[in-house]
Amino acid sequence: MAPRSRDDSQATRAASRARILAAARTLFAERGFFASRVADVARRAAMSPGNVYWHFDSKEAILQAILAEGFGSVEGMTAEVADAYGPARRKLDLLVERTLALYAGNAEFMVILGGLMGHGGQELIRSLGFDMPEIGGRYHANLRRVFAEARSEGAVAPADPDLLVAFYFAFFNGLLITYPDMWPALPPEALREAALRLVGYSPAG
Repeated sequence: MAPRSRDDSQATRAASRARILAAARTLFAERGFFASRVADVARRAAMSPGNVYWHFDSKEAILQAILAEGFGSVEGMTAEVADAYGPARRKLDLLVERTLALYAGNAEFMVILGGLMGHGGQELIRSLGFDMPEIGGRYHANLRRVFAEARSEGAVAPADPDLLVAFYFAFFNGLLITYPDMWPALPPEALREAALRLVGYSPAG
């Protein structure tokens, strides 16, 4: 048998790490971070605790990786929409489309984050190495560009773009955190219409 190449080994390590994170996301969302143990993560990932510790020094390190991926996904989505080419209404349509896809694919992350915020708030998140006001500020700045442009083109209500961003995020975060089992069953078009109505969306004349 030929020896494994460096690329094969890296791919195997990456796959194992991804499996651990997927198992931990599901477990932390179901039980909560504080009620879960590394042994539980290992069992869910169908590997030994030693294998988990080979990739992560602690349960907190696993959580930090989950948070980094989740925050990065949201920031990347908002930046992509803000940088998209085209008129404001196209960007708003893209924003809702990307938001729905992102939240559907990251529902566990949002549940975990909500649990952490309820347990220790921003101080707990900061102790893990993440500054929520700074992270949220980057999301907000990206979407402020979108809503400022939309306001200037008459695509949304003539309100402060900061307020429109707050309304938009509050709508989706509230659904995901307060109604985690209900919102995935809602028709995407109904969610789209509700979100756009909230910011005073005006179709092109």
